[in-house]
Amino acid sequence: MKKVLVIGGTGFLGTHLLPRLLERGHDVTVLARSRDKVVDLESRGIRGVPGDLLQPKSFMAGLPPQDVVVSIARPGFKPGRMSRQQFETLRQQTPFYFSTPIAMAERLDCPLIVTLGTSFRTTGDQIADESWPIERFGLARMGEQVDPLLAEVVERGSPPLIQMLPGEIYGPGGLFKTMVEWTKKGRYRVFGSGQNRIPRVHVDDCAEAYAQAVDRLPLGERFILADDGPCTAREFADYLADCLNVPRPGTLPGFVARIVLGKLMVETIMMDCRVSNARAKERLDWTLQYPTYREGLPATVRALE
Repeated sequence: MKKVLVIGGTGFLGTHLLPRLLERGHDVTVLARSRDKVVDLESRGIRGVPGDLLQPKSFMAGLPPQDVVVSIARPGFKPGRMSRQQFETLRQQTPFYFSTPIAMAERLDCPLIVTLGTSFRTTGDQIADESWPIERFGLARMGEQVDPLLAEVVERGSPPLIQMLPGEIYGPGGLFKTMVEWTKKGRYRVFGSGQNRIPRVHVDDCAEAYAQAVDRLPLGERFILADDGPCTAREFADYLADCLNVPRPGTLPGFVARIVLGKLMVETIMMDCRVSNARAKERLDWTLQYPTYREGLPATVRALE
């Protein structure tokens, strides 16, 4: 049993991770921004600590001892066009989502499991692994100040880091519900040719990888979390429509998409990236319940309906 402090435990991934940690017998504490969420957590046998990552002084001194801190919190934003001012606000906030967990783990003298993303550029038959450098394009530019921060932590070795790099997380909840609703209503569109490949992972499989990392604590490691079957944006969108028994989505030309959603959002959606999940499978003993979208999407639709 470990004492585990989860940051972002009330979000999409967190709601799937917490039950797994409890099932394994871990003593779980969650940082929550509202008193209502604290009450809800404690009704489920989870200790809640009220606090906001952007205001660490309000809760830092009262943190109970922990064996590991798990940070899965990310800046929140809604699908759609983002203004330069909105992006700049998020860019200024993003470092707090890393510097505060680092300070928490240092104060508690324990390892930190931190969340990044699969922001890689590949072409042709290239497949990115954990040795590839993260590239900041599209919305990933919000994290430009994070890279030197983490590099400094790695160099000094405190706190010990485990870096998790999930692909686009889908499943019954989160922003993916919006894609499902838009597809049902015929509002969803595939941008450009739709032949770009986006790493994806079902939320249940992603949560299981984090739970395995808590169990094993492979300090100093980085893990790409993605399923076995790289697919194109068109394949994914068409199969979701088929699962929902609705017409397949139409196409929105790239130049029109830039006008509607803006350059940053379109760069993110039209990324082309293939990745390897071999290290996570080997070092975390990670077994996928949904090896590809063809298993994951039908299960997601059933869960939502």
